[in-house]
Amino acid sequence: EDNSVSNMLSSLDDNAIGIIGEGESALNTDNGWIGILTSIFYKNGYWLMVNEAATLNLTGIPIPTDHLYYLHEGNNLISYPMPDCGNIDEILPDNIEECIYAIVGEGVATLNLGNAWVGSLQTLCQNEGYWFVNICSDIDFTFDEPVSLVNSVPLNESPYLYHQSSQQAFYFIQSVENIKRGDWIISYYGTEVIGAREWTGEIIDVPVMGVDGRYSTTGYIHTGSIPTFKLFKNGELINLTGDIPEWSNNKSYMVGNLSEAIYIPESFSLSKAYPNPFNPLTTINFSLSYNSDVNINVYNQQGKKVASLIKSNMAAGYYYVVWNAKRHASGVYFVRMEADNFVSTHKLILIK
Repeated sequence: EDNSVSNMLSSLDDNAIGIIGEGESALNTDNGWIGILTSIFYKNGYWLMVNEAATLNLTGIPIPTDHLYYLHEGNNLISYPMPDCGNIDEILPDNIEECIYAIVGEGVATLNLGNAWVGSLQTLCQNEGYWFVNICSDIDFTFDEPVSLVNSVPLNESPYLYHQSSQQAFYFIQSVENIKRGDWIISYYGTEVIGAREWTGEIIDVPVMGVDGRYSTTGYIHTGSIPTFKLFKNGELINLTGDIPEWSNNKSYMVGNLSEAIYIPESFSLSKAYPNPFNPLTTINFSLSYNSDVNINVYNQQGKKVASLIKSNMAAGYYYVVWNAKRHASGVYFVRMEADNFVSTHKLILIK
């Protein structure tokens, strides 16, 4: 049968933009398909890019379930021959499992920790292509038939949407400060959302999408850049920090711990109290750009100190202190902050 790209993808008409294989690709133009990828083979996996949702109708001979796959060292894009989905730990032969560092699909991935596969990809299914990352020299294998009857479970939709790219990497996050099951980790490049994954209580694979030449991925990450991550929790986005490797296409990275980012102020400051006027509580915010001895006191109009709010050596950061003036009479007061060479005073009005 004719297995040319133009024949196999004819049912997609103009919806097909391009197709990518392992180290080869083809682009659909007004003059037909161009590129070094000219034929489609059942042993291989492919990325198919389309303008919009479309149905691909193919006819041909089913893939033999005992097909022998050859993997070179590095990334291999291959098919899956079984008619039923299979758990990865069941369908991979034991003698080659230790050679497979990671398996990557469309927006999902799994990492081999030796005693377990971690990540959102736990089953392989027909009609999908997968990148197998082989860390050994050349190997060959056939898939074992699945023992358990399983289905591929769709992931929950991210609260922050992004576009699937043919350029992707995965950051396997081991732990996150104050995260709970059902929270989300969102990946960013600048202000662009480029991936997301729901926290399941164990190591997860957070996708990070890169620029692939399409308009929908403009502004996405590129090789050598470092993504940032935020925790989406109770409707709030919280900046995270940690040891995050540079991004490169088709890579899988292990990231130990992400913690809430603490930003250091650029200067000392004493903000105006709120509320003001007040009765009897008011909150006073202040910041320190480096460690310092801090004194914050309240004085009446005669210059007499009536309250000592802070007297301590404090680390750089953002702080606040509450003054409860229930024992003081209505009137005008002044809050004064001294830290190193910084001095600032603000007026307070107590109304009872």
